[in-house]
Amino acid sequence: MKKTVRLLFNYYLVLKTCWAVVLFQVIGYFALLVFDQGLDVLRELSFNAEPRVIRQAFFAWLGVSWWSWQSWRSSRMILHFSYFNFWAYQPMYALRAQVLIPRLLGVIPFLILARGVVNAQEEWSTFAILLVSSAVWLFVFYHFRRRLIVYIRSLNMRLHGFIPDYVPIKNGVYPSRFIWAKQWKWIIFRIAVLLFFFLVFIFRPVETAQYIGSSAVVLFGFGSWLILAALMSMLERHIHFPVSFSIFIAVVVFSFFNNNHTIRTTGTSAERPTLSGHFENWLKKHQNEPQNIYLVAAEGGGIRSAYWTSGILSELHTVYPDFHDNVYAISSVSGGSLGAMIYETLRRSDEPDPGKSARQILRSDFLAPVTAGLIFPDILQKFIPFPIDFFDRARVLENSWEKAWRKNVPSPESIDWSAGFIKQFGDPEGRVLLMNSTHVESGYRTVVSNVDLKAFAPMNMLDFFEIQGTDIPISTAVGLSARFPLLTPPARVALKNDETWGHLVDGGYYENIGANTLMDVYSELRNYCLEIGIDPRFRLIVIRNTKVDYDFTPVRGMSEVLPPFVTFSNIWAHNGVEVIRKGRKLVHEYNDELVEIKLKRSDQENIPLGWYLSPAARKSIERQIRPQLRNISGQ
Repeated sequence: MKKTVRLLFNYYLVLKTCWAVVLFQVIGYFALLVFDQGLDVLRELSFNAEPRVIRQAFFAWLGVSWWSWQSWRSSRMILHFSYFNFWAYQPMYALRAQVLIPRLLGVIPFLILARGVVNAQEEWSTFAILLVSSAVWLFVFYHFRRRLIVYIRSLNMRLHGFIPDYVPIKNGVYPSRFIWAKQWKWIIFRIAVLLFFFLVFIFRPVETAQYIGSSAVVLFGFGSWLILAALMSMLERHIHFPVSFSIFIAVVVFSFFNNNHTIRTTGTSAERPTLSGHFENWLKKHQNEPQNIYLVAAEGGGIRSAYWTSGILSELHTVYPDFHDNVYAISSVSGGSLGAMIYETLRRSDEPDPGKSARQILRSDFLAPVTAGLIFPDILQKFIPFPIDFFDRARVLENSWEKAWRKNVPSPESIDWSAGFIKQFGDPEGRVLLMNSTHVESGYRTVVSNVDLKAFAPMNMLDFFEIQGTDIPISTAVGLSARFPLLTPPARVALKNDETWGHLVDGGYYENIGANTLMDVYSELRNYCLEIGIDPRFRLIVIRNTKVDYDFTPVRGMSEVLPPFVTFSNIWAHNGVEVIRKGRKLVHEYNDELVEIKLKRSDQENIPLGWYLSPAARKSIERQIRPQLRNISGQ
């Protein structure tokens, strides 16, 4: 028993020392095996597919090889600078722990990715088998590498000097100068590769990330930051100063000065008509009393919502011939805003088949660029005391939308997503667009719209352009509604003197369907119709994509930690349902109609809410568009 305890204690000390390596592997486990978005990305990887998929699978293999190698190399370097007070009468266990743990940490990334691929594809594919085989052979290489190094360096070869010296593990501390003398070429090579990754993802984030794929971006990122962790350990040991703790303090202090998430503006004015004035002009254009007036709400949910929303809106024109001309307002959140804006800009660009064009745009990988922006430039920004707007990952996401639009809708007559939102949609007779965001400091709705909404202030609604005063690009307007946690940062809204007014996050924080804003607008329009003596029929269409599950199972354990997170998650998912229930009663009082169009799926269907959809996820959505509309076409 004592022998076992001593053995476990030695392994515990080594793992604790290599905590940075273990942390990245825990993060990788959740990113690749737990989150739906990660599993959906891995679902597509294969060596038996189209050239793009094969290329991205190859880069994923290179990425996990890089991560595995850096996990082993960083563990070894960190252990070189660490001293363990092992029990003197068990030195062999100490050495075995320091040898075995780095080797295991060096192959675990392959096993994590292999498990994720098997879970996503529900079978042992060629790619998964390759990953497991790579893990086995890499462990064999780690075991025999000393003999290989000695043999190669013994040969009379010109390149043998590029093979690093073997530095054995010992129960003591190596001076940093000794490590540098033995492996300075290898360290410089790792630094050069690290600089390459940062430069390419800073200056070409969209093109590079989409070329190699989301999974490769994440895997290369893990390996790159592990290099920095190992170098920091080396520097800390060399200068005998708490570098890691000092950096942590600097990051906290710098956060008061280096917020680089300021939104883009065009510098032009953002004058708009009031809602009642706009509706009056719209009625004149539609001969005063159209038979139907459609109001649409599009629920949030990342790329899943965008694909579903654009598909439904495009198909509704076929089901209801008068739909497009008589849609007066669209209230949207997050991915719903992206889908609604794609539909609207395609219709205004006179695309002959907007549904097909929307699918082409949304097949783009928007996840890879924003992930690259997060892992490389935006994390680097945390260590810089002044803001570099170019490093903002939200701008990378917006740029990826703009480039996808230009690539798939190249017509010179089409709308430019980098141009001003009010400039493009500020006409007094067009459709009202209401993209919902949330003000961090007050918790109020903040709506980006092409009509003046300051009259709605008593309803906990802030008018973005009333505060900002200047126009913003279309992609930025959509992005303000889609800033959901962690992946995209809160947007800093600055006034003309660059003073911070506040920050905006995803509209789903307040209510994830846009139903509150839709019902406020509906009530205003219905009252206006009563005042002028007309009685059109309002048809409210709510496009839903999130399942509503009511789970009354009690929380067990961690009763002071879990309940706040569980409560917030459930409120996030259900906060618009009650609004729709009450809204349906109000609508029926005026003999109007409210219809919900829901994306139905089983618990096993993986349709994520990130910024990428695999072909399987897209097909699952496309299969439901027409059947769902057939169900409501007779209503």
